[in-house]
Amino acid sequence: MQINADIQVLSVCSSDVSGGAARAAYRIHQGVRSLGVDSRMLVKYKGTNVASVHALSEFVPDNPLYDAYDWCRTKIQNKIQHAQWRPYQYTKHNYFLSDLRGTCLHGALEKIDGDIIHLHWINNRFLDIRELASVRKPIVWTLHDSWPFCGVCHLPMDCIRYETHCGICPMLGSEVERDLAYKVFDEKANLYTDLNLHIVTPSSWLAECAKRSALFGRFPITVIPNCLDTELYTPRDKKETRAFLGYEPTKNYLLFGAMQATKDKNKGFDLLLHALQNLNIVDAELIVYGTDEDLSIYNIPMPVHSLGYIQSDEQMSMLYNAVNVMIVPSRNENLSNTIMESMSCGTPVVAFNIGGNGDLIDHQKNGYLAKELDCVDLAKGIEWCLNNNEGNILGIIAREKVLKNYIIAKVSEQYKMLYESLCK
Repeated sequence: MQINADIQVLSVCSSDVSGGAARAAYRIHQGVRSLGVDSRMLVKYKGTNVASVHALSEFVPDNPLYDAYDWCRTKIQNKIQHAQWRPYQYTKHNYFLSDLRGTCLHGALEKIDGDIIHLHWINNRFLDIRELASVRKPIVWTLHDSWPFCGVCHLPMDCIRYETHCGICPMLGSEVERDLAYKVFDEKANLYTDLNLHIVTPSSWLAECAKRSALFGRFPITVIPNCLDTELYTPRDKKETRAFLGYEPTKNYLLFGAMQATKDKNKGFDLLLHALQNLNIVDAELIVYGTDEDLSIYNIPMPVHSLGYIQSDEQMSMLYNAVNVMIVPSRNENLSNTIMESMSCGTPVVAFNIGGNGDLIDHQKNGYLAKELDCVDLAKGIEWCLNNNEGNILGIIAREKVLKNYIIAKVSEQYKMLYESLCK
């Protein structure tokens, strides 16, 4: 695509396609390019062959001596700056935590032209945000979780210390005020002081959290939702889809899945298991993706079919279309790609009324919002969707909401307008 643009944007994300945040960032990147913005991506892990996406490896010097130097620098930095990482007992060990350690970018932020730096999810030891200290151009930061305004956690759950100052971190199991979370929080506060920063959140819920935070409360915050390709995630004939996949034509299929579906505590597989014990439906089967675990070890009161890991959007679209209900029992969600994708395919979703789920699901209109972490109500929602979806009316209304609010063109236009306002 030939781009004749007045605005050059460098989007930074750990990956271009692996994970929900990466897929959201890539869709925005492609969408604004279609509107004439010269958008480039810098990623640590590149999964596409798109020329506008640059892997960090392109900037790493091909020099054995430099490799040795970089290895030593990283080891020394980690030992000196984060020697505290070990002593804590991780009472929340199933939650993902991040400190400030990152990979050397070898000047990539300066080597790729850009009027604006657009940050997305930059963890997994990718971008050490201290490298932003030399950036004098506007920075847009789209939040895919809470880590940017917290100490070390991505999902603070019930903790609200980020509103004042992180420390005595429950995720670390710490009883020390000036623990690692406290010190990382301080480093972020010092760094953010000199940045020209504009925050974007995909959900109203996360915007409110960011506004209340001590780190981001003084910055401008805009709500722009995630988007998706509604021509790819589109309704299909359910009978034909089931026949193609080898599923039975009249069975009630329930779908659950995520990255690390059974191991990531936030995804709520344990809560789903409790809900299934309270179900009163016949001829049902649970389909699970995102795990290679043997599910027979769990006491699941219905047949279970595990699909392993799915990377293809086309396969996911087929799967959404084959099932009756998508179940998202997460303890915490921003603006769930999974919910949005399922709704776009015309399949209703049952989820807890937490985070940004209420932005997507209209209770008992296009799906069901169960009471927060109430497994009995989650089961009730599954039954309600199965019993109140004559002619797929719930799915039709769900699809209409996605077309009205979350198409790539509409969301990309909002980002383009934001870029233009920051370049004036």
